[in-house]
Amino acid sequence: MNQKVIVCDLDGTLAPSKASLEKSMADVLCKVLEKHKLAVISGGAYKQFQKQFLTHLECDGEKLQNLYLFPTNGSGCYIFDKEKNDWISLYEENLTEEERKEIFSAFEKAIKESDVDVSDPYGILIEDRGGQVTFSGRGQEAPLDVKQKWDPDQEKRKKIVEILKREIPEFEVRIGGATSVDVTGKGITKAYAIRKIEELLKIGKEDIVFLGDALFPGGNDSSAKETGVECISVSGPEEAEKILLSYVV
Repeated sequence: MNQKVIVCDLDGTLAPSKASLEKSMADVLCKVLEKHKLAVISGGAYKQFQKQFLTHLECDGEKLQNLYLFPTNGSGCYIFDKEKNDWISLYEENLTEEERKEIFSAFEKAIKESDVDVSDPYGILIEDRGGQVTFSGRGQEAPLDVKQKWDPDQEKRKKIVEILKREIPEFEVRIGGATSVDVTGKGITKAYAIRKIEELLKIGKEDIVFLGDALFPGGNDSSAKETGVECISVSGPEEAEKILLSYVV
């Protein structure tokens, strides 16, 4: 456990899907940040990081300088500026308006053609996240228990993904979270984010360990394996917390 940088998925790894970071996990992460650089990669937008993650992380500015946030699977990166006492963007690689329109149209066709029931959603079904467009089968604001029941075997989303890959092969299409399908520009995956980490911190793959709950083939963390970094599969936040603790004791 000599890696300098710990990289974690957010939903399903550090916290339940779109749910707040638990206090025990937040405390462990602050301890990790005393000794290590920590990068968190999510399919969510930066505003979701703020709501779900940052508002529950009570670390001082010194520790926060060791934290790197990669929303929308690495299409952007945020770091903490101690002097400004705020988070600033290092880079953003957003989709163009034309690309977003194409993806929205493909989603609408895929939902109709797959015949997946998306009636009575909690909030919007398809969200523009700047560097990513995301479909959430029960809506962006669905409660966790509703989300967990909707597509536990991913069969509904696999139908949608199959159609999307046919319609928009020039984009990355992957299943994410409990009810989501994420679409980003070609090559924008968690592997892309990990390579950005290597570049920004001037380190090699041997210096990085990745924790995720979806490292299985086709899972939204599986691209991390392409980078050659050590990858640890976790069943959820409880197991992730125990592993993270082992890096600080």
